[in-house]
Amino acid sequence: MIKLYRYTFAVVDLPRLASNVATIRDALGPDVAVLVAAKANGYGHGAVPVARAVVHGGAEALGLASVEEALEIRRAKSPLSLLVLGAINADGAVAASMADIAVTLSGSPEEIENLPTMPKPLAVHLKLDTGMGRLGLRTAEELIATAKAVVARPDLRLVGVYTHLASADDPDGRHAQGQIARFEHALASLTEAGIQVPIVHASNTAGALYHSDWRYQMVRIGIGAYGYSPNSEWPLQLPLRPVMHLYSVITRVATLDAGETVSYGATFVAPRRMRVATVPIGYADGYFRSLSNSGITAVKGVEVPVVGRVCMDQLMIDVTDVEGVEVGDVVTLFGRYSPSSWDGGNIAKCKEAQRAEWIVQTFCRTDRIGEVSLDRVAKLAGTISYELLCAVSPRVVRFYVPLTQERRFS
Repeated sequence: MIKLYRYTFAVVDLPRLASNVATIRDALGPDVAVLVAAKANGYGHGAVPVARAVVHGGAEALGLASVEEALEIRRAKSPLSLLVLGAINADGAVAASMADIAVTLSGSPEEIENLPTMPKPLAVHLKLDTGMGRLGLRTAEELIATAKAVVARPDLRLVGVYTHLASADDPDGRHAQGQIARFEHALASLTEAGIQVPIVHASNTAGALYHSDWRYQMVRIGIGAYGYSPNSEWPLQLPLRPVMHLYSVITRVATLDAGETVSYGATFVAPRRMRVATVPIGYADGYFRSLSNSGITAVKGVEVPVVGRVCMDQLMIDVTDVEGVEVGDVVTLFGRYSPSSWDGGNIAKCKEAQRAEWIVQTFCRTDRIGEVSLDRVAKLAGTISYELLCAVSPRVVRFYVPLTQERRFS
């Protein structure tokens, strides 16, 4: 039973996640494998539930940032192939081999030779840096030399070669095209050297869905699986929907006279007599301080602004123009507007043993149409949707819509 001692929570819509992946899967066709990126606790959604959902969507693999993240998925008995996308050390390589986890290597032949003997054959993907300037071998010659070092070891299996596109979401496309050209040159050099690689991959969400000729044998889908375009100004032409929805509950409603101030620094001065509601969510929960005096939320299906500075654990909103707001009403921070059945303190009134199920079921029968767009909130915060999703902290309780849950809305 999930206990909710503080009414700040997220609803994670697993059927929607599975549907997003299936939609992408269908758009790519049967010849391209789909790896879903589930780094950083599944982009904040919960890595293990994400792993379960993407299987239903038809994904073949999961991408993680570290061996630790991959081991969490493996312990959950996921049938997906797992690939660690980040750098690893010798101990990490040994642990990965024991758990049937593929790893990324981009070191010199000497570094490959100096790895300890693996207890089980270790699947290896080599990474080429074609313009990201982050991880990866720098030239085709380096790639060939390291590939030969991998092939020479009986305890290593060369199963993949990949690169990462820095600007596939740029409509101009020239930088990404240059990266692909360098990647193609390196692949041709590998073939000329007699080295065969089963899985070649380069595209993230943007590369896969904007550029069909960059898909190779596998694509790595990140933000698209969670319902967003990598470039909010260049929407994806697919019916993807947000998976996470963030809510909190009003704990106080106060009437302020003109000239009174709100929050630290007195940065907001009431221009008139107004009603201000306090909401128990702040930057320690992942709601950015940069949204002070600029954020947008919704109460009773009406958008209302954040006033004053966002605090560590609380923020304030102007509810002057929303009729009948009271303590216990639900505030939408981002995502689908909260159901009307949640208002009036009904979440608190619901018996604790049934609360989680009731929240999920009423969410799936919501009667309010509309949403607080995460892309819009991110723009107001001066960041991107990825960062806000990953920032939702562990103290925000996640309620998961089961993969079998029926719903009224699409």
